[in-house]
Amino acid sequence: MSHHLIKNELVKNIKHSKIDQKDSAFSKEELSDITLSDERKNTIDKDIYLILLPEKDTIYLNQDSRNRNKFWIHYKKYEILKNTASIGYIMKK
Repeated sequence: MSHHLIKNELVKNIKHSKIDQKDSAFSKEELSDITLSDERKNTIDKDIYLILLPEKDTIYLNQDSRNRNKFWIHYKKYEILKNTASIGYIMKK
């Protein structure tokens, strides 16, 4: 499945879900503003997990090591291995 289709599905799910966030505070607007990217990423080795309820779909974010406001977004629903590339990134405002 293409990143563009995954992004569209994820944005739709974000807008229609309650988001369970334990250690973070991302708005739906921030999470929905995904920039598709294939650029090489350097991240901090800590995952931030968010659960979309009631579906219980999981997304996780990795903070970029060069830009602390940039977070790489992954959608577990379409991830085969942990090393699967991210969909793109979001910017924390």
